[in-house]
Amino acid sequence: MFSCPVNPDVEQFLIKKSIRFEESDNARTYFVLNQCNGEILAYFSLSFKEISFAEPGLSKSQIKKLDGISKDAKTVRTYLIGQIAKNFAIENNEINLNYLLKEIYTIISIAKDLIGGRTIILECENIDSLIRLYENHGFKRINIESPDELITMYSHIK
Repeated sequence: MFSCPVNPDVEQFLIKKSIRFEESDNARTYFVLNQCNGEILAYFSLSFKEISFAEPGLSKSQIKKLDGISKDAKTVRTYLIGQIAKNFAIENNEINLNYLLKEIYTIISIAKDLIGGRTIILECENIDSLIRLYENHGFKRINIESPDELITMYSHIK
């Protein structure tokens, strides 16, 4: 059983959407399992997303940092951390964000070596403690419009 009471959306994604996204090649979902009993300790989903700079809000230098080539880019393709969650149904689950991000960076680094790319984004709720948590792990906020009022944050691939 997987439970994430702090964000029911990630629980619902795992139960209702992850297989469909996997089968349609829209995302890959990775599990961190307990090696003794196979329980799901955490999971994350990775995909791609194109972000648009149609709306003002980013400086030319920020756009160039994201794009890597042009300060006049209108869009940038990025790796997307679509879901990331710890299983709170597991007592004394020691998995933390630092561990999950190391796993994510390992996978994205392999993809980068094969096909390129320079930026990782994630979208999170506008909760100060959550934003600070991601900032403490090297993510920076991007001021772009989001239809679901999520905050977009980015990091360069390490």
